[in-house]
Parts: sequence; C-alpha cells; structure tokens
Amino acid sequence: MKKFFAFAAIILSIMVVSCKKDNTPSNPSGDPSSEPTVVDKTPLIGLIAECEVILSEATTDRFPQTAIDAFKAAVETAKKASDAATTDDAVKNIVTQLTTAKETFLAAEIGAIPADALAWAIDFEANANEFKTSGKNQWDAKLVAGSDGLPTYVEGHKQGSKGMQFGGASYIQIANAVPSVVESNTFSIAVWVNTPINENNYIVSWDKWNSWKFQTQSTNKAFLTVKVQDGESGKYIEHDSNTEIPENEWTHVVVTLDLVNGTEIYYINGENVMEWNKDNEDKLAAKNQQIVPAAEGIKLLVGIQEENPETSGYFVGKMDDLAFYTIALDGGQVSKLYNDQK
Repeated sequence: MKKFFAFAAIILSIMVVSCKKDNTPSNPSGDPSSEPTVVDKTPLIGLIAECEVILSEATTDRFPQTAIDAFKAAVETAKKASDAATTDDAVKNIVTQLTTAKETFLAAEIGAIPADALAWAIDFEANANEFKTSGKNQWDAKLVAGSDGLPTYVEGHKQGSKGMQFGGASYIQIANAVPSVVESNTFSIAVWVNTPINENNYIVSWDKWNSWKFQTQSTNKAFLTVKVQDGESGKYIEHDSNTEIPENEWTHVVVTLDLVNGTEIYYINGENVMEWNKDNEDKLAAKNQQIVPAAEGIKLLVGIQEENPETSGYFVGKMDDLAFYTIALDGGQVSKLYNDQK
C-alpha cells in the first residue's frame, strides 16, 4: 500500500509539472518572423519507450498488480505531459519524475534484493591479479599464490562468464574489509561452487572460528561457523546444510544467518534444504545475539581459512559470483537470485 501511494505522488508530481506555466517565452524576441525555440524531447521519448517495454514484460508472478497499474498510470501521465511540454526544463522535470517511477516499479519486483544490502561481491570477471570488490563497498582484493601458483580465471557457471579455480592454498586477500560490515548479526552468503569432496573446503573466512567462516566439509555439505558473544569465552553456533552439494557440478549455495530472530537457513539451487532455529538448536533461542569481533588487523580471505598454508584448510575447485549481503535473504529473494544467475 505504501508503494501505491508513492506511485500516486509521482503521478501527481508529473501532472503538476505538465500543467505549470513556464515563464520562458517560446519566441523571446517577440518578432513573429523569428524562429520559435526548439524543445528537445528525444530523451523523454526514449524513456517512455523503455518504460512501455518494461510494462509489456511485467507479469503478476514478478510484480504486484497494484505496482503494474500505478506504473502504467505514471507512463500515461508522462506521455500526456510530454505533449504539453514547451520548454527543455519542463521535459527534464518529466524525465526525472518518470525515472523515479521506473526505479520504484523495478524495486517492487517480487524477490528483489535492495541494492544497498549487497555489502561486497566478487564476480570474477576482472581478469586481473588485483581488483576492487563490487557492491556497496569497493574493497581492495588481490590474488595470492599457493604451492600451485595463483588462482586462475576459468569459465564460470554460465557460458561466456568467468569463474576462478583454486588449489594448493591459493586464495584472494581483501585487506581493507570493514569489521562493522562483515560482523553484521544478519547476513547472507551466496556463491556458485564446482568442487570435488574436500575436507575443510574454505569458501570465505573472517578470522576463521574466532569470528566466522563458511566452507564445505568432507561430505560436501555447506557449513557455517559463527562465534557469538556469551560471557568471556563466547559460544559457537555451527551447522551444515543437511544436504550434499553435487560433486564437480556448478551449484548455487546460499546460507542466511539472522541472529536478531534466531534462524540459519541453507539453500541449494534456490531451494530451502535446511532451516535451523530455536526449535532444533537451543543456541538460536536468544534474540539479538552479536558476533565476536575479529582480531585487529585480520583480513577477509576467500578460498582459505587463514594466511598460513602450513596449518590452514583451503578451497579446492571452482568458484563464481560470490556475494555477501547484510540482510538475511528470504526464500523469494534466493529463488530470484538463482534464477537470474543460472
């Protein structure tokens, strides 16, 4: 309902812009023989055409009907306002309003993930030894060699995309990750993996078991360990997906953690395969639990447990589209993420 009223406000704003008189005359000189001012409506016409295509592809299994109706009304209002616009400023105002309507509509898609929830991500398309993470935080990432050399770029989970092959304790180091971001007490990790069964197959680690780590185990089940504050020593909340990941096959894996409400949920290829909560894990009964902060100077690591190959477990296999969200994605969001990426 709030989104409906937002659309209504946008429509009203467009109508006001279209009806408001502009004091700039179309013929400033007053000379009947002089040329009138030419108003460039090309950007607006293009935007209207784009919005009409979006509407033609909008179905009720993707968008609420109220959002479709409101966006359609906004487009029609913009078209009428375009016909009445006589100055470039009026056209620009209509473009601004319709752009807002378009963005609001797209954000209403069922299963859409808020853009600011994506804290950081690696899509493995950089094809470089040093690059920036994407998402809300552009942190510095670099490849670090193991006994077999650097991690290598390979074909990703989708034809034409890139992924990364890890092995021999090669990994990615993110030195300037911000603790307050990665220690959020609600988060989700999503990743595509293609791996043989391998003990201690570390996908991403933040001070290993001293704060949190995400891996697959010898049974090829996804496994998250989180240390939460509890007295002087803290306590561990650690569970697996209860479902094995297929060997040597690209598979989408998501874990969501909500320490505010006490849930930990695993998804494989968009399907909920295991939910841990207060009914099957007493440690999740408490509300608003906080993750134990990592030691000072710790680096965020992808593909290894810690920066010591002599003692560390590490990832063997391929990885693609790794993402960290500061919310616990719901089932609809995970399903949409999987379907959008597969």
